[in-house]
Amino acid sequence: MASDVRSGIGFIIPLGAIVGFVLSVLAENYVLGIFFAVAGVLIWLLYFAVMDTAAPDIMGNFIILFGVLLSLAVFMNFGWEQNMWGGIEFKAEGSVMALVVLFFGTLSGVLYRQKLSLDGQKLTAREQELVDRALLGEEDPRVIVVKQEKEDEADDDDDEYDEYEEYDYSYPYYFNEDDEYEYVYEEDEED
Repeated sequence: MASDVRSGIGFIIPLGAIVGFVLSVLAENYVLGIFFAVAGVLIWLLYFAVMDTAAPDIMGNFIILFGVLLSLAVFMNFGWEQNMWGGIEFKAEGSVMALVVLFFGTLSGVLYRQKLSLDGQKLTAREQELVDRALLGEEDPRVIVVKQEKEDEADDDDDEYDEYEEYDYSYPYYFNEDDEYEYVYEEDEED
C-alpha cells in the first residue's frame, strides 16, 4: 500500500511539469517550455529511483506525451518566426529538428511500454513488486501465479515430419506369386 501512495505522490511531478509547460508557452517563453518537458520526465524517473518504487504501467504513455510536448516547444522556438509584416515564416531546419525530437520521443516511449516483453518477463510492475516482496519475506507469502503463454501446438506438429526419411513413407511391398516385389496399395488390400 505504501508503494501505491509513493507512486501516487509521484504523479504530482509530471502534472507540475505539464502546468509549467502550458504557462511557459502562454508566456511565449519556449526555451522554458523545453526545460519543463525534459525536466518533468527526468525528475520523475529520478523520483522512482530514489523512492525505490516501480514505475507505473502507463510510464511509456507519459514518455510519449512529454516527447510531443518537447517537440512542440522545439518547433515553436526554432521552427517558425514572425516576419516584419506580421506573417509567419517556417524554418526548415527547426521543423526537421522538431520532427526528429518527436520521432525519438515516441520511439523511446513505445520501447519503454514493451520493456517487459524484451526482458522475457510477462509480469507488470505491480506483479513484479509483489513477487519481490514475497521472496524477501516482507509480506505474507501468497500463491504466485506466473503468466505463461500456451505453447503453440501447430509449430510442434510441423517439426515431427522432418526427422523421417523418404523411404518411411513408401507403400509396403510384398512378394507375389512370381517371387517379385510389388507394391500393395490399400485399395488392393481391401479386394
